[in-house]
Amino acid sequence: MKVCIVRHGSAETGVDGDSQRQLTEKGQQQAERAGCWLRGLIEAGAVSAEAQICTSPYRRAIQTAQAIQQATGLTLSQWPQLTPDGDVESLSDLLSRSNSDLVVVSHLPLVGRLAAKLVEGQVFDQPWSPAECWLLEGDIAAAGCMTVTQVWYPALDEH
Repeated sequence: MKVCIVRHGSAETGVDGDSQRQLTEKGQQQAERAGCWLRGLIEAGAVSAEAQICTSPYRRAIQTAQAIQQATGLTLSQWPQLTPDGDVESLSDLLSRSNSDLVVVSHLPLVGRLAAKLVEGQVFDQPWSPAECWLLEGDIAAAGCMTVTQVWYPALDEH
């Protein structure tokens, strides 16, 4: 089982309603590059071509997920549990019941806390750059059962 955790790209600030914040131009480019990185993982067989993209219902996460979908051709669905303050315990339980590889697109602090839970078995804050991607592998997507196998940082891929 593989889970790729992705934070949304850089988003605009100073907007009424956090859920409506959109990606900046830089954020859109970051999301597109994250999609290209994931496409390479699929082409190399590191992630299943039948993986699903699960995204937060917040606009900036949806925009990031759509850029990844465009690059990879993966199916996309919204999960209401993937908001910034989503419950890591219930999300971890949901992931453990999945039978397919997943690309999870969400926000801080949830992405860092979810990665900590799946890798370390406990919840704590992890720093995470906009559009940063972590590929986790394990027999099951459960607490303490996964290992980080690859990480992509958008700052290292800027032209």
